[in-house]
Amino acid sequence: MIGIVFQQLLTMFSIMFFGFLLIRSNVINSEGTRQISTILSLFVMPATMITSFNADFDAKRLKLLLWATLAAFLTISIRAAIAHVLLKKEDRIDKYATIFPNAGFVGIPLVLATVGYEGVFFMSGYIMANNVTQWTYGQYLISGDKKAMTLRQTILNPGMIGAAIGLYIYISRLPVPEFLWKSVDSLAALNTPLAMIILGSYIANSNFSELLAFPKAYWTTFLRLIVTALISIGIIYLLPIDDYMVEIVLTIASCAPAATNTAILGRLFGGDYEYGARLVVLTTLLSLFTIPIIVQFAQVLFG
Repeated sequence: MIGIVFQQLLTMFSIMFFGFLLIRSNVINSEGTRQISTILSLFVMPATMITSFNADFDAKRLKLLLWATLAAFLTISIRAAIAHVLLKKEDRIDKYATIFPNAGFVGIPLVLATVGYEGVFFMSGYIMANNVTQWTYGQYLISGDKKAMTLRQTILNPGMIGAAIGLYIYISRLPVPEFLWKSVDSLAALNTPLAMIILGSYIANSNFSELLAFPKAYWTTFLRLIVTALISIGIIYLLPIDDYMVEIVLTIASCAPAATNTAILGRLFGGDYEYGARLVVLTTLLSLFTIPIIVQFAQVLFG
């Protein structure tokens, strides 16, 4: 599996480089990037999650999905505690980057490459937990205002809606016409290329000399990619999940780079957007080396 993970990372980084070139050659600009990001978030990501539920109902799989969701909430909570202890109160962006991984843009392509859509089925539980906590505690963390936490945004975000639709179809066994599944599958196939183009645009818009001038960013990156990833694996190991695929899916989610919302929510709620974007770029670039190592360790532990 480690070879598959590394090959997929190289593929993803190649598409990122393509996104980098699109920006640097002015084929697309920041407005084009924003539009691609909107399409990805509103339509492609939910389609990917819905597609993962296109399977015969199995009570055991549903139970494992619940365990995956519980494990996600638990590991996110532990990472929040670690960030609170190891980072200063004013380091709001650093805390956010440490707590929340890019389970959607990076995690889903890796899971698709290693275990297929069945793995995305379990990843959807992680993403639901990630979305709930990002749009509640995450917003509060960056804004410092409890009023920023709204139930409406928690429930009515694309990831939650996609997971809810997929789960309803799965549990109710609602018959869906084949042409609709094919349409959703086609949208879902855009997930990896569009997500990587977006991340490539982040890299293209970054000032590398400034990126390297923030020693604090390296500490945050170490916490995100190594410390919290290993602790999360330890928690997953202690839980009575007893399913290798689910454990690997949770590992991939936990060792992904900082969520792109590190920058996006920074802009929306008065945080340091540019520093958030640099953290996303730095953790994404270094994850090429850390993810294979972490996944290899998890394989030995769970195998």
